[in-house]
Amino acid sequence: MNTFSILILDPRGVILVGENDVIKRHSNYGKELEKQSKKIDYRLKVFTASTKQIRTSKNNKPFEIINISKPTFNSYKFAKSAHKYIESNKVSVKLFVVGDPWESFWSAYFLSKFLNKKIPIQIQVHGDIADPRWRRINYRNKIRYSFAKLSLPKASSVRAVTKYHAENLVNFFGIKSEKVVVVPVPITVASKSVTLKTERPKTIGLIGRIHQDRGIWDFINLIRILNSSSKDFKVVVIGDGPSKDKFLLKLSTVISKNRIIYLGQLPESELRKALKRIGVLVSMAPVESYGRVMRESLIAGVPVWATPSAGVKDLMDNCNKGEVRLLDLSKSDASLDKDFRSLLKTKVSSDFRKRFTKENNTYATRLASSWINIINKSK
Repeated sequence: MNTFSILILDPRGVILVGENDVIKRHSNYGKELEKQSKKIDYRLKVFTASTKQIRTSKNNKPFEIINISKPTFNSYKFAKSAHKYIESNKVSVKLFVVGDPWESFWSAYFLSKFLNKKIPIQIQVHGDIADPRWRRINYRNKIRYSFAKLSLPKASSVRAVTKYHAENLVNFFGIKSEKVVVVPVPITVASKSVTLKTERPKTIGLIGRIHQDRGIWDFINLIRILNSSSKDFKVVVIGDGPSKDKFLLKLSTVISKNRIIYLGQLPESELRKALKRIGVLVSMAPVESYGRVMRESLIAGVPVWATPSAGVKDLMDNCNKGEVRLLDLSKSDASLDKDFRSLLKTKVSSDFRKRFTKENNTYATRLASSWINIINKSK
């Protein structure tokens, strides 16, 4: 049987930074790809970047991760390193898969030129970069938006994570809708859910990257408003990021330090346990394509309070009324406090967990299928 590779390019080493959770997810993609390989044997390879030495699989089945350089934003340089490895090891590539429409895409674009072959490229877009609010967050996003306008129309396929996310990409970037495939990122669902209670703990949870583009200063403003009404709640913060120290310092000027529970960055298994300590999860990210943490919270029985976005809109389509509530800081202080108290008493139905678990189990299969379909169409 002929053996061909589907090659994921990761010049910034994002996959390795994600550690075991992300690597396990890609390994599952490889297993699904192996199951679907019939007359042709497809193998999943990841060309990544790291300052550390990593082990690579010897048998190349079903998934191999190979460190070919140090992390870089230089797409041309990374493509050169990838080309050298491909030529030395006689790797036959049938599809490039890239995790962003900037450094990773242009690495694939240059590599295709070096190989002198027209190899299809799937861009996996995880953020809602089509939302105008995204490019207004900072100057870097404006530059990246310009690069995305060049790269996305060139792609053979674009992976979105919700139907609303896909609609935004089609409308703002002029991508043909038939090129877009909607496959959310799989989540590891625990075998048992957190015990549901009539009234949750009196805590507000913030989970994720602690950075200004995640709405963290609006979060502090929300805490200030709620604190003016009552001081009987605590704040649970899970995550890390470049603004962590400044954020925690500002938060401690709004409420006392003994009401702040900072748990740091947690792996998926620990995060599920920590959700027991959260009464209401708050998400104030101005742009959200999917809302992975929000879904994990609902699975655990924790209601969500979030600002409007494509991800939140999709989530509200798939849960019961009241389990996700829109957060609007323009409302009166009394109304916001009332919403918070109402959410604390909200019991999240197990229906969402059942539906999500069933759907979630299909994501890896659907993604692997999309890769094979792209290859077949390009013949």
